Amino acid sequence: MPKPNQPQRISLKARPIKVTLLILLVMLGITSMPSLLNVVLPEIPYSIYLPLHTILEVIAVVLAGMTFAVIREQALVKMTLRSAVVACAFFAIFWLDLAHLLSYKGMPPYFNENTAEKAINFWLVARLLGATTLCFVVLPLADKRTGLKQYYAMLAAAITLVLACHYWFILHPEAIPRTYIEGMGLTQFKIVTEYSVIFISAVTIYLIILYRHFQRAFHAPALLAAVVTTILSELCFTLYNQLSDIYNIIGHLLKLVSYLFLYRALVYETLAAPYLQLVRSKAELAATLSATPDILLDVDQNGVLHRVHSRPDSNMSIASTHFIGSNTKDVLPQNIAETMLKAMNQAAQRKGCSDAYQCALNDANAAAPIWFQIIAAIKPNTASLQRFILSVRDITAQKNLHASEQLNALAFHTREAIMITDAEQRIIRVNPAFTDITGYSEAEIVGQNPSRLSSGLHDKLFYQRLWGALKEYDVWSGEIYNRRKNGEVFPEHVIINALKDNEGQVTHYIASFNDISKAKADQQRIHRLAFYDPLTHLPNRRLLLDKIVDTQSESQRNGQFAALFFIDLDHFKRLNDSLGHSFGDELLRQLADRLQLTIRTTDILARPGGDEFILLAKLQTTDQTAAALDAQILGNKVLEQIRQPYMLKNHQYNITASIGIALFNDSSNGVDELMSSADLAMYHSKESGRNQLFFFEPQMQQKLKQRQKMEQGLKQGLANEQFHVYYQPKVNTLGHVVGYEALIRWQHPEFGLISPDSFIPLAESTGLIIDIGSWVLEQACEQIAKFSAQGESLSIAVNVSQRQLTRTDFAELVSTIVVNSGIDPSLLELEITESMLNDDLENTRQKLTALSQLGITFSLDDFGTGYSSLYYLQKLPMNVLKIDQSFVREFLTQETDYAIVKTIVAMAKALSLKVVAEGVEEQEQYEALVALECDFFQGYLFGKPSPLS
Repeated sequence: MPKPNQPQRISLKARPIKVTLLILLVMLGITSMPSLLNVVLPEIPYSIYLPLHTILEVIAVVLAGMTFAVIREQALVKMTLRSAVVACAFFAIFWLDLAHLLSYKGMPPYFNENTAEKAINFWLVARLLGATTLCFVVLPLADKRTGLKQYYAMLAAAITLVLACHYWFILHPEAIPRTYIEGMGLTQFKIVTEYSVIFISAVTIYLIILYRHFQRAFHAPALLAAVVTTILSELCFTLYNQLSDIYNIIGHLLKLVSYLFLYRALVYETLAAPYLQLVRSKAELAATLSATPDILLDVDQNGVLHRVHSRPDSNMSIASTHFIGSNTKDVLPQNIAETMLKAMNQAAQRKGCSDAYQCALNDANAAAPIWFQIIAAIKPNTASLQRFILSVRDITAQKNLHASEQLNALAFHTREAIMITDAEQRIIRVNPAFTDITGYSEAEIVGQNPSRLSSGLHDKLFYQRLWGALKEYDVWSGEIYNRRKNGEVFPEHVIINALKDNEGQVTHYIASFNDISKAKADQQRIHRLAFYDPLTHLPNRRLLLDKIVDTQSESQRNGQFAALFFIDLDHFKRLNDSLGHSFGDELLRQLADRLQLTIRTTDILARPGGDEFILLAKLQTTDQTAAALDAQILGNKVLEQIRQPYMLKNHQYNITASIGIALFNDSSNGVDELMSSADLAMYHSKESGRNQLFFFEPQMQQKLKQRQKMEQGLKQGLANEQFHVYYQPKVNTLGHVVGYEALIRWQHPEFGLISPDSFIPLAESTGLIIDIGSWVLEQACEQIAKFSAQGESLSIAVNVSQRQLTRTDFAELVSTIVVNSGIDPSLLELEITESMLNDDLENTRQKLTALSQLGITFSLDDFGTGYSSLYYLQKLPMNVLKIDQSFVREFLTQETDYAIVKTIVAMAKALSLKVVAEGVEEQEQYEALVALECDFFQGYLFGKPSPLS
């Protein structure tokens, strides 16, 4: 016979094999008979089938889990490929069977809607995995030892398989072949898969028979029975047409039987039997030594031990042979031996039993001393040498309990308020912290009901739910507003516990609570800092975005329109720069208060930052035209309020605003897109003159996209040589060309030739005008150099942008270009418009003076269209005034324009400045301007801007 710790050697003889195969064929015939004879088995009502199926699957899931747990623990002691594979496989089968159960039609939704196919998909993977695992189990290869690293790798693979199945079967069921069609039954794919399980199981039977002479670590007959019942189970699952067919129930029953056989074959045989033998042996030993909970010692009057009995779990459990014949002083700690002697002396004096003596054993391996109680009694019928029976009891638990009670008494005096009531909710005790928080002393509150503290802010339903939770769970925690003795209402966080006796009856309630007034105030302060603007106390951008989302959802439901107003103050920077930021802050506060009184209670006014306000208004109409009209009325009210004067520290100040409006009545556009639309409309309002409102239109978005595309093209224009300089001639009174004005053109590969009016403002706003302006200046200097090489002294005028002029190194940059080109600086004329001279005039004067000293000349372009300040002409080194073409165009027919042109020419002559008239297109204009003593002329009459050959 095999040794106790060796695997069992199985021997399957021919007769048992034939009997097994015969039984298999008979059961196969019985199972298939109704199908062969076209007999329709009765269908089980689904209301009965579902709970029955659930019960069977729960049992199967439990068995799979037990198989995994038990084999895993055994595998950690003696790791083989068989134990590792079985443990990991049944871990996966446990989850797959559970998913199959939860995915069944009629169960609560498992992640999404439960269907028969989803449940069948989990089922098929579990069956294939189980059949493959059993096939591997019988191979001799499975007996090989393996390590934890390989085990965890297999476990990870099992987890991955389970997750992958959940991913595909739940999120992408369409990627899986159909297994069941309602009203038609099983599909060919499902039947073929079940027969695949049957085929693998048949291979397993063959392998069991093939390796029948090998020593195996499993119970072969039980494993064979498990595989046979698996085959019969799978056959049943190929025969049903409806989920509640009786074949389905028979299949589940057979599957459960196969799990029981598997448990017998793989678990019981290798673990349960040896464990039961060990338990039986321990029980026999414990029955002998556990007649009493105490340690019993038979000691004579000299302290010699004659007999010892102790429980195995005793802290003084020592082998009897170590005690017998030894003196207590030699084998026991000194204090224990002395305590025993005292007890024996007292028993001898009393001629009976001693008092209970206590002593402690200080064990280095224990966290605390071990306490013992020793009682001595005279042993009757002893010989001349008196003997005693000593009872030694471990009282450590009682000692610890007493110490715990003392600690609890100390814990009662904490900073957390504690209130104890009896079962009838009468207060029987409170701690000092309770008095500190509520103001009630113990004498005032004992005997009262806790409702004495009620604030009246909670309704009956609140307390019903509180007591309902206490009744069901024995604990409740949450926030309650109570009232102090002085009448002040305060918030507290309380935990209430119900204490019960052994019969489950409530004996006491214990409530512990803290005053959270400060924490609440801190939360409110944090909330305001997180969601409100500290200057105006209006909602900030974060809270506004949440409100927009809520309004979109509401509009989506009721179809009513809402409007988003982007309000941007015009020239707000001038206020900060001139009077200081404190004045700007005061204006923003006054404006916020003013607008709050203008809007409706349902509207939300927010300040995201800077000089911007955003208004979210619900328009309460489903008609877009009516909504636009309501928004326009509200927007005009806002503009009117903003225009009213502000008194800022005794300074009266006026300001205007530009408003962009975006309407919406659903959530089709995201919040960012909606904000961008209103912002774009606001910028359109600014570009159109400010102090007005505009609605967002899709054309604006198209212009924005085109602008963005043009901006991207600007960055590549210089590198790709898409820019060209055109030159418009400038003639004198005799009609001779005396110079040119350099004008840039952009030959865009997609948009064609683009006018400067289209891309120069964009270049200004993006800062690309710096590089473009420098390039034009270089091209003009090169052209002057070419003229000079040809013996012609022709000047070229170049327009300067405000961005270029405000650069600190503007003078150095121009000087470098002029010096590098080697031209006569007096042939270079820089044109500056009046609008560029409003900011930092002194800095501008210094730059122009430095360049003028180099020899460069300056002209004031578009003179007469701006402030036309003589101060500029006085302070700046100007050489030329250019009369804007808007005056030249109709000065022959309009007396006002004629007077303006005549005045400019006369003023220039008086200041020794040259005058250039722009936009001369007719001979009559030219002759009249000559008569007015104008010096130079530009216009289509003399030539359009074009490249120089």
